[in-house]
Amino acid sequence: MSPQKEEPVYAGSLNGSGLIAMDESAEKHLLFSMTTGGGWDTNPGNMEKASSSGVYSLSPYLGYRMATQRSQLIVQYQPTFLGYNSEVYARQSLHRASGSMLFTQSERLTWKVDAFGNYGPNGTRLLSSSQAVAVGEVPGTSGASSASYLGNSSNLTYVAGSVSAAYRLSEQDTIAVTGTNAYSRTSDLNQQGGIANLQVAYTRAVSETVSWNGYAQGGHFYGDLAYETYGAGGGLRWRPRERTSLSVSVGPQFTTCDCASSRTGLTYSVSFGTRIADKWQMYALTDHLPTVSYLGPSLWQRSASSGVQYQVTRIGVISADVGYISSDTLKAVSSYRGISWGVNYGFHLPHGLAVLYTYRGYATNTGGAETNRNLAQASITWTYRGGEVFQGR
Repeated sequence: MSPQKEEPVYAGSLNGSGLIAMDESAEKHLLFSMTTGGGWDTNPGNMEKASSSGVYSLSPYLGYRMATQRSQLIVQYQPTFLGYNSEVYARQSLHRASGSMLFTQSERLTWKVDAFGNYGPNGTRLLSSSQAVAVGEVPGTSGASSASYLGNSSNLTYVAGSVSAAYRLSEQDTIAVTGTNAYSRTSDLNQQGGIANLQVAYTRAVSETVSWNGYAQGGHFYGDLAYETYGAGGGLRWRPRERTSLSVSVGPQFTTCDCASSRTGLTYSVSFGTRIADKWQMYALTDHLPTVSYLGPSLWQRSASSGVQYQVTRIGVISADVGYISSDTLKAVSSYRGISWGVNYGFHLPHGLAVLYTYRGYATNTGGAETNRNLAQASITWTYRGGEVFQGR
C-alpha cells in the first residue's frame, strides 16, 4: 500500500492576504504591507445603545520568513490604529502577533510550534484584518474569532500557543503528542481564565487519500473556571483530489465541573475545504468543545463558519462568509452567543497595490446584553513582494 501523501503546511497571514506556505521556497523573506481605510461604523462602542460615526484606520504589517532544508520559520506583527469623526469615541489600537516554526529533526521526527497574541479593545477586531486559518489548502475564518464581540469591555488580552511532536512509526503509521495553552483576560469585566491541554493521537494511512486516527486527551482549566476535562475519540481525513479535504473528529468528553448535565458531552470537529477550477473556493467549519477563546473560558463552546470566494475577473475577487458561536451559561463566567456576516470585493493593481470594499456585521448577546453592529469600509493596501505570499485565490 502506498503511504498517504503529505499535505502542505500553512500559516495564516495576519494581514488578511490568505495563507503563507511553510516550505523551502524562500531562504529569507521580509513580509511588509501597509493598509489605510475609511468607512462608517454603526456601533463603535459595541454597546446596546450607541451612535454611529465615520471611522478611519491605519494598519502596518511586518513579517519575516526563513526556510532551510530542515526548518521553516514565520513571525508576524500587525497593529491596527483607529480614529473616529465623532468626539464621543476615543482613538483605539489593537496589537496582534504570531509565530510558527516547523522543524524536521529526522526522516521520522517533526516538531511544530505555534504562538499567537492579541491585545486591545475587543470590538476593534471587527475593523482589523481577519486572520486566516488553513482548511486543507483553503483559507477560512473561524466562527470562534469572528461571530461575537464583547461589549464595553476595555482591553482584551488573548494568548494561545501549542507545541507538537510527530513521529512516523512506518510509512502508514504516525503518533503525535501535542500540548496547547490558551489564556484570555478582559479587564473591565474582571474575567479571566485559561486551559492547558495535552493530546496523544495515532494516525494510520489506509490509502493515498484516506487516513483514520484515534486520540486521548486531558485538560486543566484555571482562573475563573477551575476543573479538569478528559476525553477520547477518533476520526478520519479524506483528500479525494488535490486542493479538496474533509476532516472529521468526534468523541466523548468528561469534566469534573459541578455543572449538572453539562459535565459530560460530545466533542466534535468537522472541516471541509475545496478549490474548483482555480476560480471557486469554499470552506465550512464546525466544532463543539471546552475551550478558552477571545470571549473568555467556556465549559462548552459551539462554533460554525462557512465562506465562498469567486474570482470574477483576472484581478477581481468577491467573497462572502457567515459565522456562529455560543456557550453554556455558568455562574463563574458570562455566556455568549452571536452570528456574523460579511461580503468583500477586492481587486489587485500594479506595483503591489490592492483595493478592498468590505461590509461586515454581527448580532450578539453577552451575559444578556444585546448588541448589533454594521461596518462598511473601503481600504487600499500596498504589499512588498506580495506575489510570494499565497493569496488563497
